[in-house]
Amino acid sequence: MLLDSISSPSAYSSILYTIFGISLPIHLFGAYCVLYKTPVLMKSVKLALFNLNFWAATLDFSITLFMQPYYCTPANAGLSLGLWSWTSVPTIVPALVTMLTFRLVPVSIIAMFENRYFVLFVRKGAWRYVRYPFLIANHILAIAYCISVYFDIPVDQEYSRRLVFQKFPQACELVASKSIIFVVYIGEDYWVNIREPSLNLMVMIEVLFFAVLLRVKMKQAVKIIQSSVSRDTLEKQKKFIRALNLQIAIPMLIIFLPATFAAFLGAQSSIQQGLDNLLTIITSFHGVSATILMIYLQKPYRDAFFVVFCNRKKPMELKGSGYFHLQSYLDVM
Repeated sequence: MLLDSISSPSAYSSILYTIFGISLPIHLFGAYCVLYKTPVLMKSVKLALFNLNFWAATLDFSITLFMQPYYCTPANAGLSLGLWSWTSVPTIVPALVTMLTFRLVPVSIIAMFENRYFVLFVRKGAWRYVRYPFLIANHILAIAYCISVYFDIPVDQEYSRRLVFQKFPQACELVASKSIIFVVYIGEDYWVNIREPSLNLMVMIEVLFFAVLLRVKMKQAVKIIQSSVSRDTLEKQKKFIRALNLQIAIPMLIIFLPATFAAFLGAQSSIQQGLDNLLTIITSFHGVSATILMIYLQKPYRDAFFVVFCNRKKPMELKGSGYFHLQSYLDVM
């Protein structure tokens, strides 16, 4: 059975290394497209796109190469199987780095949508005074979450491991050396139980708020300029809005759903190592999936892919089409 086969630490680690080998060239090409193939008229979103691409790639590499977290479900404990485990660096360091990266990915998604909303609609509005404190507050919350986790980590790890395996004797039963298992938290605490779900909910609300607001604003703008553009241009605007929906679906489905399901497993005291490993593997596909989607949905990046890998001639740029026509109109509003 699939879950049984990926329960083994060696098999699980091999799968993550394979995913890293596949995702590395995709992330590098995505970064190349953002840095060198972003048209001049899209320069306002270039930094936000690169920021998202960077943190998504960092999360992927943390999971598939450096950390490779192997969780001892349902205990709040685990170990690293990746490159960090080959060094003398304490497990807490890569664990917190991976945790912070995981929190900064949705923050970068919020920043990308906020950037599009600001550039297209409210550059001269009051929001320009609020946006930086808002974005800084999101980063502070992500860091504060990791700090709060750090202070909950028990100092005496040997004693903590004994308590964990007394309560959950089957946890990490496939790990030969139990001494390398790192305990993050022991006991029951209301604050610990609601901390992660509360932060996930807040991030989801922010992403949905900006996505819906941006979609409504764009529809209103398309209606205003409806009489001055062709039917083909209007259709391109609809495709752009649909692309935004897909860009929301990727982080929602590949990050938040596995994280929520993993939290549910822990709450139910379910010892299902294979399922927990599968959820981590699914999460590791987040960045590469988002990068592929970005290349496919953005015409300049899609054209660059065909030029580089399919030996097609460089296509002519259509100055008055799609996104550029709408942005040119909005720039003079």
